[in-house]
Amino acid sequence: MKRNILNYTLPELELIVKELKEEKYRAKQIFTPLHQKHISHFKDIKSIPLAFRKKLSENFYIGSLSSLLISDSKKYNTKKFLFILPISDTKNNEEKLKIETVLISEKGRHTICISTQVGCNVGCEFCATGKMGLKRNLETSEIISQVYEVVKATGLAPTNLVYMGMGEPFLNYKNLIKSLTIFTSKDGLNISSRRITVSTIGLKNKIKIFADDLSKKENQSLRNIKVAFSLHSTDNGIRESIIPTSAYNKLSDIYEELTYYYKKLRTKITYEYIYFNGINNSDDDIKRLERLSKMVPCNFNIIPFHPIDFHLNKPLDVFNKLDKGKIDERNEISLLNLGLNDFIAKLKSKKIIVNLRSSSGVDINAACGQLAVIN
Repeated sequence: MKRNILNYTLPELELIVKELKEEKYRAKQIFTPLHQKHISHFKDIKSIPLAFRKKLSENFYIGSLSSLLISDSKKYNTKKFLFILPISDTKNNEEKLKIETVLISEKGRHTICISTQVGCNVGCEFCATGKMGLKRNLETSEIISQVYEVVKATGLAPTNLVYMGMGEPFLNYKNLIKSLTIFTSKDGLNISSRRITVSTIGLKNKIKIFADDLSKKENQSLRNIKVAFSLHSTDNGIRESIIPTSAYNKLSDIYEELTYYYKKLRTKITYEYIYFNGINNSDDDIKRLERLSKMVPCNFNIIPFHPIDFHLNKPLDVFNKLDKGKIDERNEISLLNLGLNDFIAKLKSKKIIVNLRSSSGVDINAACGQLAVIN
């Protein structure tokens, strides 16, 4: 059976080339066209002999994602891509799985928001992807191809990559690491690790393992990757009610791992905090956030709560009362986020480094928490 050659890092390709009785340097001659020029056929690799191209074609294929739909925001310079996966997981191959990817362009930056799973089994109450459940993990090729297909469609080279799309990256750990290795390779896309962020809901031991792996000599190109922790509440009880897996991943344990990550890599931690008016914006919340801000160098991204087309359970059920059919989008968002600016002002008064994350793409369901493919 032929294998997708985009699933392999350069060191892995070197082993494959050796198995095919070819010289080691041929691996780079394959890797670079694949990941810099995004070629679709082996015949386009002119730097290798015809006989070797034929040998590759007999054993491998260059997989790709098919773009079903590109949605353009009318308010923001944001595009959402709906991709169909090349591998079917349904009976009789009647239907293929789909994922969503987002391109946000602002102030000369082109940030691609990448998915790592089809759906997600973490089950965050506020997240449309979590309402899908988990279909399967993405292969390495499917993770990196999102970026390559966006580049092909837009002609824009990414300046930043964020693993904040569909899925929990640390639950697809092996392919996460491989995709990061490919993206940062000087013979591939060659994106600086300083421009890559991996977001996680917080799974015990995963952040520590990630820090240890990024510290390895062979992973020097990954060393400056940022971790964004999806916090959303400093109260264990509230957090467990909106993020079910928090019951097994206590905040105290995750805080210890984030401290370990900083001490190991000296990379500032980012805390993601969706604003839920009346739920996570009390004076006590502010005090706990202030203490947290002093633990290690960090910044807080405050995110407006974006509406999703699903019924919300307690304690977020209070937001079900908004009549989405009668309230225009601008007013709806302001009602969902009453007091947001005051909350940010209070945090800043405590000398906390705070950023308000924009709602880029909210009109096309491309903002934080809105990605979902329901067949």
